[in-house]
Amino acid sequence: MVVGAFPVAKLGALLIKQISKPLANAIAKNAKQHPWFSRVICMPPAQFYNWCEVRMKMWVMNLGKPVNIPKLNEAMAIELGASLLGEAIIFLIAAGLLLAEYTRQVRKETAKEAARQEEMSNIQYTIQELYFQAERQETQIRELLRTISDLEGRVVKVPWKGKQPDESPETTKPLDESDSLQDIRYYHREGFGTPVKMSYMWPERREWWF
Repeated sequence: MVVGAFPVAKLGALLIKQISKPLANAIAKNAKQHPWFSRVICMPPAQFYNWCEVRMKMWVMNLGKPVNIPKLNEAMAIELGASLLGEAIIFLIAAGLLLAEYTRQVRKETAKEAARQEEMSNIQYTIQELYFQAERQETQIRELLRTISDLEGRVVKVPWKGKQPDESPETTKPLDESDSLQDIRYYHREGFGTPVKMSYMWPERREWWF
């Protein structure tokens, strides 16, 4: 069974998302305890957010343009600024994770496309090599056929004058164990090594009367 790669990047992103909210709350809490940080970092965004919220509500409710928008007091501005700071930290972390995931996917797709292009280039190169090899072989075959044709034109056919395979001397006969022992047997081989016996008979014995 094939097991896929463990998604370490996704697990890390999920872990950062889970700890981003407590981290943002801790940063906001520490910001309220430092006067300079709360006065410079927390209060200006809080006052701007309050101004935008009041104008948006009056525009939605069709109450006209406000003449003077009251500012938040220091405590409310610090509290609102700390909350905005925490939300901004969470948003930045999520945006950073999203951007990192997008970059990772782009790199992965780029590497995959590069591998595919390299594979296609190798296939095209192999096809070209096979084509050239086929052309070379076809040229060699034509040369061989031309050479064979030239050789066939130069060959002089001479009629065969040798002994035919079915012709055999009348004095030869196959080996037979039933022959008389009076024969003078002479064995030799012909053709493909077949034993042939040549028999010579003694003259018949006759009685002479004196």
